[in-house]
Order: sequence, then structure tokens, then C-alpha cells
Amino acid sequence: MSDKDESLSEVNVIPLADLSLVLLIILMVMSPMISQALIQVTAAKAAAALTREELRTPQPETPIIVTYAPGALKLNGVVMGSDIEFVTRLDGIMPSRRDKSVLLTVSPEMIHGKVVRLMDLIKRHGAETLVLVKWDAAAPANQAASRS
Repeated sequence: MSDKDESLSEVNVIPLADLSLVLLIILMVMSPMISQALIQVTAAKAAAALTREELRTPQPETPIIVTYAPGALKLNGVVMGSDIEFVTRLDGIMPSRRDKSVLLTVSPEMIHGKVVRLMDLIKRHGAETLVLVKWDAAAPANQAASRS
């Protein structure tokens, strides 16, 4: 048997080491760029500044509360007949407000897709901040008892 007949059974690790070092260098160069892209600096807007009169006489705005339960969509306690009525009332309320946040509480019995659709609807019609509030299961019982 000669040297030519023997098969080479060793693995050549030099190309693997070269490749891993090149990938490490690429990662080291790219990581500062990626971290800088994630940090967004928000500039202050002159339109958001309060005048002295507004600072002296603060008039708190009533929060916008949306309640979503099976068969009942409420905007500030008023039952909406349809999504179109909800959107129309929301479009009437949002432009005149300084605080463009909406509080949303949803029944645990609601389907996830419908809740996401409602959240998207609220955001598209002027809400800048959407706050999810935990559903209070005792609230309907308390409201019914207080009305009787």
C-alpha cells in the first residue's frame, strides 16, 4: 500500500477558524451601528408647550374609556350600535383633545382577533397612547346594584 491509497480522515479546521474570525469581526463592527439605530431621540415640539394661562388654570380632561364585552362596545359608558357609530364619535372627540390617550378594558371572553382589530381602529382614529386596563369582573354587579 502506498501513500496515495490511504484516505484522509482528518478534518481541516483552519477554514472554519478563519470563517468564525471573519464573522466575529463583522459582528464587532456592526453592533455599535445597530445600537445607535435603536436609540431614537425625540425632539421637543413647540406646539406641545403650554402657555402661562394653561399652567395657571389646569383643566383636566375627562379620560376616554372604551369598554369591550360580548355584544357591547361602550365609549365613555355609552353603548355604541355599530363600529361606524364608534368611529364617528371617536373622530368627534379626539381632534379637540390635548391628551390623546384612550383607556381600553376588555372582557376576558372576547376573541383576541377582535380586540386587536379594535386596538388598531382606536390608534388609526387619533389615539397616540392606548392603555390596557384589567377587566374588573365585579364592576357590572356593582353597577347593577347601584341602579336598583
